Amino acid sequence: MKTYCEFTFDAAHSVAPYSGLHGHTFIVKLTFGGPVDEVYGWPVNLYDVENYIKEIKGEHGSGLDHGSLDLNPAIGVASLENVTKYVWKLVKERFPGLEEVELKRGMSGSQEGCIYRGEAEARMGLAA
Repeated sequence: MKTYCEFTFDAAHSVAPYSGLHGHTFIVKLTFGGPVDEVYGWPVNLYDVENYIKEIKGEHGSGLDHGSLDLNPAIGVASLENVTKYVWKLVKERFPGLEEVELKRGMSGSQEGCIYRGEAEARMGLAA
């Protein structure tokens, strides 16, 4: 059984020397797996995930939403790939059943994105 949830956030970033400061609406899809709850049948309680997403997004630029991703040193260069790995790290620490993070931007039919499954951690022996 796999369970997923999606959320959006609006943020600015730049990827020097390829782009100046600009913004996107980012769409994040979190996919969870693992043993399922005997009563509810889910591998993760999405109510708990949704509450954590509110923390990650923050308010008025205190998190991912409505701020500049360039100002977060934990992200490094705010490329799609680095932002995806950053979201992975945050969510995986709280919800070990996280299996995949998909991050995309752009309008339907013209999107760019990245999918991360913790490959770097697995190669380094750090997978949960």
